[in-house]
Amino acid sequence: MSEIIKTLKKYDNFKDTYKYAYIGIPKGFGGLEKPFYGQFNKFLKLYPKFLPQKRLPCVLFMHGSKGLNKAETYRKWLVEARFIFFAPNSFKIENRPTYKNPDKKSSYEKVHKVRQAEIFYNIRKLKDLKFIDKNNIFLMGNSEGGLAAAAYKGREFRGRIVTAYSCENGYYSKDFKIGAKKSDPFLNIIGTNDEFFSKNSIPNKEYKVQGHCTKALKEHKNAKVILLPLTKHDITQNIYVKSDIISFLKLWSKA
Repeated sequence: MSEIIKTLKKYDNFKDTYKYAYIGIPKGFGGLEKPFYGQFNKFLKLYPKFLPQKRLPCVLFMHGSKGLNKAETYRKWLVEARFIFFAPNSFKIENRPTYKNPDKKSSYEKVHKVRQAEIFYNIRKLKDLKFIDKNNIFLMGNSEGGLAAAAYKGREFRGRIVTAYSCENGYYSKDFKIGAKKSDPFLNIIGTNDEFFSKNSIPNKEYKVQGHCTKALKEHKNAKVILLPLTKHDITQNIYVKSDIISFLKLWSKA
């Protein structure tokens, strides 16, 4: 916790990760005539008095190193399933650390610290929104965001989904540990041909890795690992992924 607070104080405009977050709101919710996809600040301007009579479950989504452009498919799937999608905009942080593959492990770790602080900051803001079901907030992350979602130590989430990340040390991290409770619902989906985190990925050629989260989750009774044959880093290209994700969310959403 102290490390997260230290990181938050280091960057002056952390609030912009929330203000300029990418969101998705389902059609019909609160009287919307069509789904809303866009930045959160724009939504607030268009619907300043948005106050539906009921609340919807929400997925707090941590985007990867390329931003939301690789996650728009996830957003569409989740909104169609009547989940609110909320992705903090990490790129709005001024002087945010970055890396280029391959890079020093210390460069990756600096980014990982920022992503942990993003989750901490944004979940507290999300819980104040009147249209979010506080008991049904899921944490999801893809690639760089997958590490963030897997490692976060908070207890605010109903369950977690980690895609295109393998939950183990290698070129990308030096001291990775699962942050979820052992009883938390946890879904990991990754391809056997993932270019960055699979067993035979080039960046991990000097490391002994399994290429999935099974080892890290072996004591987590509500965990599931899905390994997709012949699938690369962009797992949305696999026809089974949508139903796997939605089924998990529907199973663990509280009525």
